[in-house]
Amino acid sequence: MDWMDLLADPAYRHILLNHIPVIGLIIAWVVLAVGLVLRQTTMLFTGLALIAVTAGTSIPVANYGDAAYPAIYDLLDGHGRDWLDYHAEVAETWLPLLYANSAIAITAIVIGWARLHWLPWVSLVVALITLVSIGGVSLVAGAGGKIQHPEFRISDPPEVNSTPHQN
Repeated sequence: MDWMDLLADPAYRHILLNHIPVIGLIIAWVVLAVGLVLRQTTMLFTGLALIAVTAGTSIPVANYGDAAYPAIYDLLDGHGRDWLDYHAEVAETWLPLLYANSAIAITAIVIGWARLHWLPWVSLVVALITLVSIGGVSLVAGAGGKIQHPEFRISDPPEVNSTPHQN
């Protein structure tokens, strides 16, 4: 297997990108919060753009995760499979908020550009939504980290309320 084969693997692409919505949103939120405190227009636009991009990366992350699910499921032990199912369920719960977070940040950029005096207010709304998104994406990441790392499992995953993930 060469690096091109590795890049073609959806599981590898999922692992490669899955940190962006977590770490990226935290960094983007800090930029936006500092922009709000300092009342700096450029920093507000930068923070909003970073939030739009980092929340938006949840789209390919989720798509690659869905594509990798069957192959990864077959490789796991019972507890790993339970954590994979839980990870998929938690992701499906929080993904709509991440998609909305990206769209709202883009909308805030447009509103801020058209009505500069509204920029701090729309930035504040995006900052609050992003805090909730950070919490949700952290839950998704926490469950995902336990799939192949038994050393991180201090308990069994909560029961999954749906049938196993289908591709």
